[in-house]
Amino acid sequence: MSLDLRNIDGKWLALQVRATWEIRSAYALKEHGYEGLLPLYPQKRRWSDRTKLVDVPLFPGYLFLRFDASNHTPVLSIPGILRFVGTGNAPIPVEDSEIEALQRATQAVVNYGPCAFLEVGQEVEVRNGPLVGLRGRIMRFKNKLRLIISVTLLRKSVFVEIDSYEVTAVSRPTTSPLMTHGLELEGCATPA
Repeated sequence: MSLDLRNIDGKWLALQVRATWEIRSAYALKEHGYEGLLPLYPQKRRWSDRTKLVDVPLFPGYLFLRFDASNHTPVLSIPGILRFVGTGNAPIPVEDSEIEALQRATQAVVNYGPCAFLEVGQEVEVRNGPLVGLRGRIMRFKNKLRLIISVTLLRKSVFVEIDSYEVTAVSRPTTSPLMTHGLELEGCATPA
């Protein structure tokens, strides 16, 4: 089966990479002329003599690239890259809106980090502040509101702390015991 590269030209694709190779592979993609995206977030790391903030991948084991059919370097020949995320040998493009949301969230001066993937809750749109126009699902965690931005293909999410005055409802809330009882969701705690 031959893959028609015209269907994915200019589209964002997810790549699975070797463990701990995200930064090296993203750099190698750039060196080979590809536009890549490796969302990072600050995380406290503790050593025996000190504690330091280090940037770590939001999606460990994955990075994104905008595919360029005119680039003759095979993506899978770049060190650390294992495979395209998709079905069979056909990559599935990531929605442009999801990539834009990730880019804007990581560039804004807000608290963000990895979070459990959510499909329930009320969809909202940010109406002011640095994230105006972004859509996501809203949840409450320890008396703070969080906008959940999801990458559906990877089934992973990112939270961004927001204030209630910054959002407006887009759809009616989904009835869910998770949302109505305000339970803390594993993976949505602020990174330590």
